[in-house]
Amino acid sequence: MGTETNNHAISMLNRFFIQNGFSENSFLSQSNIDEFISTNVDGYRDYPVFMYFFNGKYDEKTLTRMLKIDFKARINKILGISTDNYKSLIMVEPPLTEKTGMLSYIKAIDISSLPLLFNTATFRQDSFEKYAINKRKMYMDEKTWYIYIFVTRKEFQRKGYGTKLMRTLIDFADKYGYRLCLETNLNANVPMYEKFGFSLMDSSLYKNELEHYVMLYSPPTYTA
Repeated sequence: MGTETNNHAISMLNRFFIQNGFSENSFLSQSNIDEFISTNVDGYRDYPVFMYFFNGKYDEKTLTRMLKIDFKARINKILGISTDNYKSLIMVEPPLTEKTGMLSYIKAIDISSLPLLFNTATFRQDSFEKYAINKRKMYMDEKTWYIYIFVTRKEFQRKGYGTKLMRTLIDFADKYGYRLCLETNLNANVPMYEKFGFSLMDSSLYKNELEHYVMLYSPPTYTA
């Protein structure tokens, strides 16, 4: 997707969330990157893919650095939305957004990020991302948004904060005929997404140790 089309799609979704009660402060920006990262680091504690990146021991400091690079590199290419002081957040990519991987992001940010080039987690993340992109690519077309992150801080999970975000995004998809694609590395999450209306499209095992599921939401108004 070209830059102009990408920006139009992000603005369109931004307006939809505002029309549905979200404030401008709810959206990811340079001024609140740290708050978005903090929610990610807390909510994804013990999550399988990050435990894999860090070889079984959750590394909060390294993940914080990786997320800061990721978000800075793509802050104008994705839309991040949060609820109630960053208790929960969702981050989405417009259809056909190009994604190049952590190694490219590190080289593009600043010299302070270069030590991550010598961290095993960086290469594990980059390798897994290529695998995940290949698994979902057949479902990604010009009318399919990718849910990059959907997370809630541990103490606020199962209290409706994430549901509010996901339902608003689904309402957007229903209104404009978009599909939504996401991935999870936890089998227990599959039924939760099915309750939102997602269907399981692909199930696999990455390097014989990490579960990977691709799920797709197709609204009644979607036409290929």
